[in-house]
Amino acid sequence: MRSWTLAFLCGILFMQQFALLPNLNWAVFFILVAAIFEMTLVKKCQFIRLIVAALLGAALVLWTAHAILSWNLPKQLEGKPLQISGYIANIPNVSEHRATFLFALTQLESQSTHALVKLSWQNTNVVLHAGDQWQFVARLKRIHGLMNPGGFDYEARALQEGIRANGYIVNRSGNKLLSSHWYRFTLNRLRQRLKEKIEKNLVPSNTSPWITALALGERQNISADNWQVLRNTGTNHLMAIAGLHIGLMSGLVFVVINWLWRRVPYLTLKIPSQQVGSIAALMMAVVYSALAGFSIPTQRACIMLSIALIMLLLRRKILSWQAWCIAMLSVLLLHPLCVLSESFWLSFGSVALIIFGVSGRLSPSGLWWKLGRIQWVIAVGLIPLSIWLFQQCSFVSFLANSIAIPWVGFIVVPLTLLGSFIVFFSTKCGSLILLSADKALNLLWIVLTYLSHLSWASWYLVIPDSWVLIAACIGMIILLLPAGFPGKYFGFIWLLPLIFYHYPAPRAGNVWFTLLDVGQGLSTVIQTKNHLLVFDAGPKLSGNYDMGESVVTPFLHSIGAKKIDLLVVSHGDNDHIGGTSALFHYFKITAVKTSAPEKFPAFPASYCLRGDHWEWDGVSFDFLYPAKDKLNLDNDSSCVLRITNANRQHILLTGDIEKFAEEDLVKTTANLLATDILVAPHHGSKTSGLNEFLNDVKPRYVFFPVGYRNRYHFPNPNVMEKYRNLDAKLFMTDSVGAIQVELKNGDIVPMLYRQTHKHYWNVPI
Repeated sequence: MRSWTLAFLCGILFMQQFALLPNLNWAVFFILVAAIFEMTLVKKCQFIRLIVAALLGAALVLWTAHAILSWNLPKQLEGKPLQISGYIANIPNVSEHRATFLFALTQLESQSTHALVKLSWQNTNVVLHAGDQWQFVARLKRIHGLMNPGGFDYEARALQEGIRANGYIVNRSGNKLLSSHWYRFTLNRLRQRLKEKIEKNLVPSNTSPWITALALGERQNISADNWQVLRNTGTNHLMAIAGLHIGLMSGLVFVVINWLWRRVPYLTLKIPSQQVGSIAALMMAVVYSALAGFSIPTQRACIMLSIALIMLLLRRKILSWQAWCIAMLSVLLLHPLCVLSESFWLSFGSVALIIFGVSGRLSPSGLWWKLGRIQWVIAVGLIPLSIWLFQQCSFVSFLANSIAIPWVGFIVVPLTLLGSFIVFFSTKCGSLILLSADKALNLLWIVLTYLSHLSWASWYLVIPDSWVLIAACIGMIILLLPAGFPGKYFGFIWLLPLIFYHYPAPRAGNVWFTLLDVGQGLSTVIQTKNHLLVFDAGPKLSGNYDMGESVVTPFLHSIGAKKIDLLVVSHGDNDHIGGTSALFHYFKITAVKTSAPEKFPAFPASYCLRGDHWEWDGVSFDFLYPAKDKLNLDNDSSCVLRITNANRQHILLTGDIEKFAEEDLVKTTANLLATDILVAPHHGSKTSGLNEFLNDVKPRYVFFPVGYRNRYHFPNPNVMEKYRNLDAKLFMTDSVGAIQVELKNGDIVPMLYRQTHKHYWNVPI
């Protein structure tokens, strides 16, 4: 069964490699071929059985993907006020006068439509409940995520969750509640009611959002700093309801019910205490999974635990690998697109490691096997997977988890669930228990915070090629073989590519240029043979989300960067400076040059002034603007940097300069403006694009760093027409993603990330 399940998984994974989704007729063809093989050849050849499994997996995911992608928001309706109606499909996340929720459409502009969209509602005091039927006036847009090397693929996540559009509600009189019935999204209604009870009766603290997360799996209001503590200590799995929590709680219920049942001899004679305990444990697993909304990790844990308990009730044995396969197959049948989520791989990967690293050993005994072996297997075995998914692994993971797992599993979670249950009947008693859970978690948090701040706590690394991941996984499997296995420690050889992988770099005199897709903002990375320059770091969109953290840092990790030799911040606007704090956190920055050094009180930043010149590895860098008397002009004080490689190819980075600064550049440095690549001034705004400036620049390529359907309507059509009249080739980051160019011998060929990494779930722009 193990081989059949893995073949089924491979069929699903194979379909994820397509840039365009094959026609649905292929699903029918796969099923027919599988049926023919099953009826005629499967008994003759084991290999045919695996082909049948792969074909069925491919057919299932093809069918599912077509069902989700069958509806796209018509392009002509994007951004227009639309009347929609439907049901709130999840627990609304309310914070800072803003509510965000999933909405199951039933009607769009009086036409029957069935799709899931994500909506936000600003400045609303209306109480929203899961399952309520509403009519809204909303502006929608297609699913569109940022596309960058090393970055997060939001469009893949949206496909996996079935979300087909984003939008926001317009505050108009057309918004009204149509109905509210308990039988609509009943589970989420109950979960929301419990969430409100917990938050109402729990004093807000640094760790109180985690109590809600441990009870219900709702983690939207958790700060970025708290997530960083968990990542640095390798304990983020503790705050996601999964097999550990469900297993511990079910085990606790089994022990308690088993003990109580044995106290009454009459009951024991009627039904064995072990069977009653198994039934109670199974009920606990189902209830706790339901509280978490039956997420993928809870589904896996609930299915595996149910199989084990049912076998116990039937007095039969089942192999661990059989339970693992049944659980994986069940999850894949229910959600074949879950292979696009990290939780699927972490959940099933960790259990597979436990089974492989613990079972099949002779006479396992002693305190180490009881308490430390499983944790050691997970901490070591998941290193390749953690690096692949999160670009880091924790060196303090074993110590942190050795403390945190029993503390959370035997103290925090039981108190949380007990308090969540009792708060419905006794507010005072429930609040006291929830407060005890929060205080216990806060004590643990002090320890985790200390460990996370150790300079050697985390190792930031990227797996650049799939063969490195495969080699590292093989090495870990060999190292986890039983003691005494011949050649076991040769597994370290397979880990050498992971440790000593040499990241490619430009040759002397060459330049690698990357314009990152940071939405409505700017961030550019310049690489020479031995140096790295970052020009701007994108915007900060909220207290928990900025482009330095989510885009620039992952990209720098993906190219093996350890430090930034020079950070240039063109000026003080948020869309250019907002992400810099993350860069200071993750990298050593040698120097900062900017037109607004007052924005860096904790770092000795200096001005970027006309005439500043330096060379790195045969590449010349020159600041052309501003002069000392042009430093207080906001956009028109932006740093302008010219980069020249050994072959006299040029890049001109202009920040947000407008026509005033362009005119000054024409008057003072006209002979230095000609360039091959121009990052358009002020994102192509109509306040830029002075004719004399463009005639002197004469760019071959013009790149526009703009956000998808940005509210400023950048780039301006008239400005774009001016560039076209110069025979320049134009590219916009919202439609092509990150743009990379290697300036070396030969012609310039931009590499457009959205094209080179296209998947079938990417909606055409």
